[in-house]
Amino acid sequence: MPKTVLPQNLAASLQHLPEHDITRLAEALATELDRRGLTAPKEKAKPQSKSVPDPILSQLTRSQIGLIRSSIQAGVKPAALSRQFGITRAQITAALNEGK
Repeated sequence: MPKTVLPQNLAASLQHLPEHDITRLAEALATELDRRGLTAPKEKAKPQSKSVPDPILSQLTRSQIGLIRSSIQAGVKPAALSRQFGITRAQITAALNEGK
């Protein structure tokens, strides 16, 4: 059986097909997958954000989190932030790790 050659960028090639051709292609592909005993590729699951908020971080406002980040970037030590604003080291660490 001769080898079938597909375009290098198949996704870009498919963008140029009209809707009725895409529909026909999808039906033919589903039929062939069933014939071969394969399953259709599943969509990639999007990573879900944390459903449970961090209890330590929920005690801080957005402005406090911004203040902590900018202070650390400016060179202020976490111990000084803790003393000055009355927040714990755990809250400082949680604020710094929030966006990661």
